Amino acid sequence: MGKRIQRAAAIVLGAVTAVLLLFAVLRTVGTGRGAPVTVAPAALPETSGYAVLDLNRASEEELQALPGIGVTLAERIVRWREENGAFRTKEDVLAVQGIGEATYERIAPYISY
Repeated sequence: MGKRIQRAAAIVLGAVTAVLLLFAVLRTVGTGRGAPVTVAPAALPETSGYAVLDLNRASEEELQALPGIGVTLAERIVRWREENGAFRTKEDVLAVQGIGEATYERIAPYISY
């Protein structure tokens, strides 16, 4: 009976390890750049101690966490991305109607492409 319990424990431990490894791989592959992306959902801090949003992958809700970006600008960013393709530089966001230099300066530390 002791060997059965040991074998069952080993199987469970192996399955948990496999699931954790799969999760880690999917998080890494999901970014397309080999590094996981983390988003502070409620609001981004004034310092860049938190994650940076990828303009090419962020949802409207995530974009609204950026300073000065509300519902309308978040919709415009997503629409611009759908109509024009991927942002190639951070500065490309200036092409979105309603985002000027002041807004860009506020969000630049928190965005990537």
